[in-house]
Amino acid sequence: MTNSTKITTYLLCIFFLFGTQLLSAQCGTGKQVRGGVVTPYWRGEGQNDPGVPIPDMSSGQYALVKVIKGVQYEINAYWITICRDSGGEHSIDESNWSSAYTRFTAEVSGQVRVYYTGGKSGVRIKIIGGANNIDAQNSYHPQSNRWRTHFYREIDNFTNYLGYKDYNSHSFHEHKDPNGDSTPIDIYSQGNIRAGILRYFSARSFMQNIQYKGFYYVRLGADDGTRLFINDEKVYDRWNPTGDYSVKNQAIKLTGNDLLKYEYFNNNIPLQYVFEISPTDKIIENKTLTSSNGTKICMGKNTTLDGDGFATALPNTFTNPVYQWYYATSPTGVKHPIGGNTKYYEVNTNTSPFNQAGSYYFFREARITINNIGVVPKTESIMSDFIKIDVLKQLTAKAKPNKKSFCQRDDNAKIIVTVNNGSGGQPPFTFNYTIDGVTQPPIHSNNHIFEIPINTSQAGTFEYKYISITDGNNCITKLHSIDPITINPLPTADFSGQNTTLCLNTPETRIPWVTFTGELPFTVRIRGTKTGGSSSEKEITLEDNENRLTIEHNPNDEGEFTYELLWVRDNNGCKTLFSNKKIMVNVEKPSITTPQDITWCLPEITQAIYQSNGDVNISENAYTLVRGSKDLDVTINPVPCCPNPVLKWTINNDLSNVRTGQPSAFAGTISFENNTATDKIYTIYYWLECNGQSYSHQTTRQVRITPRPVIEFE
Repeated sequence: MTNSTKITTYLLCIFFLFGTQLLSAQCGTGKQVRGGVVTPYWRGEGQNDPGVPIPDMSSGQYALVKVIKGVQYEINAYWITICRDSGGEHSIDESNWSSAYTRFTAEVSGQVRVYYTGGKSGVRIKIIGGANNIDAQNSYHPQSNRWRTHFYREIDNFTNYLGYKDYNSHSFHEHKDPNGDSTPIDIYSQGNIRAGILRYFSARSFMQNIQYKGFYYVRLGADDGTRLFINDEKVYDRWNPTGDYSVKNQAIKLTGNDLLKYEYFNNNIPLQYVFEISPTDKIIENKTLTSSNGTKICMGKNTTLDGDGFATALPNTFTNPVYQWYYATSPTGVKHPIGGNTKYYEVNTNTSPFNQAGSYYFFREARITINNIGVVPKTESIMSDFIKIDVLKQLTAKAKPNKKSFCQRDDNAKIIVTVNNGSGGQPPFTFNYTIDGVTQPPIHSNNHIFEIPINTSQAGTFEYKYISITDGNNCITKLHSIDPITINPLPTADFSGQNTTLCLNTPETRIPWVTFTGELPFTVRIRGTKTGGSSSEKEITLEDNENRLTIEHNPNDEGEFTYELLWVRDNNGCKTLFSNKKIMVNVEKPSITTPQDITWCLPEITQAIYQSNGDVNISENAYTLVRGSKDLDVTINPVPCCPNPVLKWTINNDLSNVRTGQPSAFAGTISFENNTATDKIYTIYYWLECNGQSYSHQTTRQVRITPRPVIEFE
């Protein structure tokens, strides 16, 4: 080395040292150059990548450059100072120092300031090495059902990790073409875009699927190679296909809780990296089953279980679509295969094993053979969610009238309906019946035992036909039973008897009163009352062939007697009540108005004859009534039963000398003698005779005959 060369080298070193210190002092100062923030991107190894332009700047200016921690960058210029955006100098890789470029490995994922004092234009930056050492390479999108793709700076082994990109759905489609859109794919680190990538890379995408369940078609990219893994099982492999770079439709199985890994590599543009799935891509979900007759079916009824069907198989996707049905007696119980391989299954409750009431759990399995590219054909199946079918116990019902025969207007006439012996079944219950073929309004009840009133307003025999009973689950039980129910007419009464007057002590009298209609024999209840006295009641059963009620009254007691018919009951037990249905019997006798007593004086002496023996025979020693005198007549009170009683009378109860008629009509002489010195009293007895009976025996009148003064002749 010559001295001049040495001097030059020393000067460069000295300038380098002092120049670096001088540039370091720029960190935190200066003004950002116009042109925005520079985002480096990966285009591949070698000299073919010119890098991304950095805007021309002068002393005191800086350019902001996005960087990813751990990634190595190269700027095609010297006189470069790298500063942290937050302040302080960023280190430079001095081990590979060159006057043609400046290299540094990013210490952060963020932005750095690039100061350049060299004065030339055309400064560029590119990614040349290193790897992202701050972001997790196997991380998923923070939300389920969305993809996160991790990018690597090589095309086969997933090394030299650069960063990731998040997509906001199940699907994504990256498509770059030199004749169209050839902008780099954005690369994220720590949640922000820090770089881009376009050529010579591999990518690994992750997604947690909880949305889709079933067999689905997916569209997969084929440029330059793709592989798909579901739950770590490879289900598709077109890694580095020859010539055929078209997008393929393939079949996959998703359970609704899947981890998907999708790998891809790109050698150069054009590139196409696609994963597309949507609800319309469903081959079959086979999740939810339906029942044509609801989930509660009545014993004796059928229901058809069904679900979604297989979509048409696209070429080279799947074959052999098959269904298989199962049932169990609990959600986690043993599944028993039933039926054939049809899309639907009919549950018949008339045949075993479903002809017993209970809960059954039905499942449908859907199977296909998946024939995806690059993997061995595999038969996969999906078991549906269960559908619970409750086979409801057949209702039992008994309808029975409390009697088969009732009387008109019987408020206790009813049909008693008993459901399931008094318990079980789902209310409300609806009972349907007809009367003489005429449909009656249905009876609704929430009780297991309820009553149906029987219409007893009309007499006759009616056919009650019990049709069916329906419970709250609309289960119908046919009854097919009939009860002829007879409504007997109430007995009636024709009151033809009249109030009657009887004479006392006449023979017992039969008084026709009421004529009945109804079923013989009749029983009646009668209340008898004597006015001013007590009353009594008595039940009387008429003779078997007797429909007339006759009052038999013995007139041995004088007074007013009332007979009242309270009710009549016929042989059917039908009773008619009566109010104020009475007949009166008046027992009377003819009577004599009590006469007044009479006092008469003897008339004056008209003749006296002295006897030889010394006695004096005085005439007119008696009181003699003038013929036709009514002084001794009495007032007679006849009665209807005896309108013309015969008056009888005698003096001093001399029954040997009974006279008839009023004394005034007596043809003989009525004379009252008194030859004593004191009053002499005669008693006249009056009575009446009628119908062979005597009345008013106690009617008397006293006739007092007063004497004259005694006259003595000497």
